[in-house]
Amino acid sequence: MERPLPIIDTKTAAELYNTRFDKYGRDIKTVGWGSEKDQLLRFEMLFRGLDPTGKTILDIGCGLGDMVPFLQQKTGNNFKYIGIDIAEKLIGDAQKAYGSKVISFHTGDIFSVTVPEVDIAVMSGALSFKMEGIEAYAFETMNIMYQLSRGAACLNFLTKYVDFELEKNQHYSPESVFSKAKALSKHVNLYHDYPLYEFTVQLIK
Repeated sequence: MERPLPIIDTKTAAELYNTRFDKYGRDIKTVGWGSEKDQLLRFEMLFRGLDPTGKTILDIGCGLGDMVPFLQQKTGNNFKYIGIDIAEKLIGDAQKAYGSKVISFHTGDIFSVTVPEVDIAVMSGALSFKMEGIEAYAFETMNIMYQLSRGAACLNFLTKYVDFELEKNQHYSPESVFSKAKALSKHVNLYHDYPLYEFTVQLIK
């Protein structure tokens, strides 16, 4: 599948995460989450109603590879995994921690890294960094994830249904995301029923 050129400059975001890694190392603060409990809930929501056992998983914006132990527990170590992230220091650490014959990590984004067709493509939190063009980038990323997936493409977004928005964060209209998802897939699940200021979308093949 021919992919368009990226429409945002990811260099600033990569520098942010690399700097955090220098400061915090292998820590939840490096990837910008408030707690491991919240991160785990996000993973659960991405795979809600889906069974990753025996599947090939593409994790875009994988950070330190924290999804790997989640999948190991979920599947009894029966899965294949490809992780992609723009921050090379995080990718290097993830490769050291989890790399194997069936678990690989690559520096870049979905526009720059060539990956095979997978069963489930997921993206957690990687579209929350506000910058010019981020919404168009998010929807094109969702499109590519869906095209690459045999089974499902699953993403989460910060929601517009909040009392306030931090200047650094990009919040999305659930209605707009759902509309874009439905243009790609007849079978779309949108979950806005868990205790975080965000929502999860699943595009099912």
